[in-house]
Amino acid sequence: MLKDKELRKTIGSRAKSRRQELGLNQPYVAEKMGVTASTIQRYEAGTIDNTKKMTLEGLADALHVSVEWLKGETDEYETDITDKRELQIRDVMTSILNKLPYDMEQSESDFSKDLLLLMLREYELFVDSFQFACKNFKGNTDNKMLAQTMGFESNKEYNEIMFLREITHTVNALNDMGDIVRLYSKNPETAKNRLANLLSEKDPDSV
Repeated sequence: MLKDKELRKTIGSRAKSRRQELGLNQPYVAEKMGVTASTIQRYEAGTIDNTKKMTLEGLADALHVSVEWLKGETDEYETDITDKRELQIRDVMTSILNKLPYDMEQSESDFSKDLLLLMLREYELFVDSFQFACKNFKGNTDNKMLAQTMGFESNKEYNEIMFLREITHTVNALNDMGDIVRLYSKNPETAKNRLANLLSEKDPDSV
């Protein structure tokens, strides 16, 4: 079992290593824990005499690791967070969820929720299409024969056109949402109907 001083050094070293791995700064971690950046600095330096379970749990949560990992009892993170972007996405999603229900009239709230739901569904479709396009058409040299058969001047041209073709429908859908928001300022009912129609098309439970 590590002595207190050794434990503080281990916690500090691992906390700093994980923070840097995620590309986070000390103020970000401090905000998540509800402490000051100087406190995080002291933790990382191993000079703060506070290794209570509650405190360590807060630090572990902010860095998305286990308390056991911070204390050097295991080398497994036990987390699915790999970089700063994933943390930022989760922060934004948490912020959105915390604002529900919206402080506005019911019809406006319903419109906002429907728009958010459609955005999320379209983004999910975009990721699937983008992933497929990247795997199959980004710098792919296996399509030369097919490109020639289809009359393309080069394999590069084929890849570029097929890449755009794969993601265009989701990009257009995002543009449609922008049009709906602009329409809402002029004709809310028409905008809500257009949004409802688009949403029903993406609803996996709709018949």
